[in-house]
This record gives sequence, structure tokens and C-alpha cells, in this order.
Amino acid sequence: MPPLTLTVLGASPAAPNAGGACSGYLVRHGDTAVLMDCGSGVSGRVAQHIAPQQVSALAISHLHPDHYFDIVPLYYILRFGDPPPAARVPMYVPPGGTAFLRQLGQLISDKSEMLEDIFQVCDYPSGGSVQIGSVQFSFHPVQHYVQSHAMHIESADGATLVFSSDVGPCTSLVEAARGADVLLCESALVDPTHDEPHPERRGHMSAGEAGAAARQASVRRLVLTHYRSGPNYDDRHRQAAEAAFGGPVELAREGKTYTIG
Repeated sequence: MPPLTLTVLGASPAAPNAGGACSGYLVRHGDTAVLMDCGSGVSGRVAQHIAPQQVSALAISHLHPDHYFDIVPLYYILRFGDPPPAARVPMYVPPGGTAFLRQLGQLISDKSEMLEDIFQVCDYPSGGSVQIGSVQFSFHPVQHYVQSHAMHIESADGATLVFSSDVGPCTSLVEAARGADVLLCESALVDPTHDEPHPERRGHMSAGEAGAAARQASVRRLVLTHYRSGPNYDDRHRQAAEAAFGGPVELAREGKTYTIG
């Protein structure tokens, strides 16, 4: 059976790194290909790895623009594709997301159901799961400034990947990631106390806090994402995470594919 893989399309925080794209990842297992988040700059990168018409489904962690804005250009990529998709592409969004995207459709077109011409939009169950081809996605609510869900992804052969979404330090992330092969974890903050000194009020983490979560969850590998990149930051992120985790740490690199398991 082919391995579960993760391809990084975008790893930037809300303010994109130079030449970078915001949150976007391609999760593949055999014929199943799920686009996990679709932030600014992601849609044009899909075709570098897969024909856009072969995307099985989308899963959106939360409705901050840097995690979903490129569903609009992706809509046009698919609508005017040659050929277009044979059927509407499932798009799983947080509870309330279907109504939210209809408001967006009304703003950018003459009908609220614009996006539903191409996407079969449905709210995923908070705390529940959906089966997409040979992969199961489970959605775990986590601490953020808006409703946000970490995603636990398990292939039919038992490989496990957990994506943190945007999240502050919280036990719900640790529980979602328990024993995972890979934790793909946000590390947006350089100095967390500068953002908010009280961890329970924060919606983001530092690399050191991501490492601590990985250690508490006993994951095998940690991949940092949603981080500020540059010569003054990359080594600092990695070293802080390694010190807290004690296991293998990588910085997510756009265009790179990781084998899970």
C-alpha cells in the first residue's frame, strides 16, 4: 500500500514570508488527495504536485483568511479547468462555515451559492470525523481567537498525522496528537509573552511551546509550520523546539513532501 504523505504548499503565518504562501497542505494516500487549508498563494501551487481536478476534497481548519482565502481562485481554476471536475468537490468547513461562505459568495458574485457550483460545502462535526477515500479526518476543537480545529488524519494502514491548526497552548491539542507519527504544529510566535503573557488567552504558540506539546503527546516527529522565516529566525525556532521536545524537529519547507509513518 502506498504511504501517507504530506506536501507543504504554504507554511507562512498570516503575513507571508518573502515568496511564501499561507497555510496549505496536500495530504495523499493512494488515489486520495486532500487539500488541507487553502490560504493566500496556495491555489496556484496545487498544480505543481497534482492535477487540480484530482483533489478529492478540501478540509479547512478555521475561517481566518490566511487559511481559506484561496478557495476563490481555486474555484476558478476548477471551473475553467480542462476538463472541469466530474462532480462537485467536497469541502469540509467548521460548524457555521457553510453559511459564512454563502455570505462571501454574495459579496463577490451575484449569488450566495456561487462557491457551491464547484464545491459541495458542508460543516464537519466538531469532535467528530469524516472518511475521505482511504483517509479518516477527525476534528478536535482547540484554543484560538475563532472556532478552530486540529485535524487528526489516519490512513487505512494506520499512519497518523496531526495538524494543529492555529492554536494556543492547550490540553486539547496534546490529546488530539497523542502518539501521532507526525505533528505538524504552528509556531507563529517568536516571543509569546510579547503577544499575551497568559497562555490560556493566546491563539498561537512559539516553537518552544510546540516542542513541549509534542513531548507531552509522545509524537514521533515534529514539523514546525506557520512560522516567521529568515536568517534571524529559522535556527532559533528549531533549537527552541528541539530543546523542549527532545525528538526530531524540522521546519516545514514549501514544496517538500514528507512521508508519514
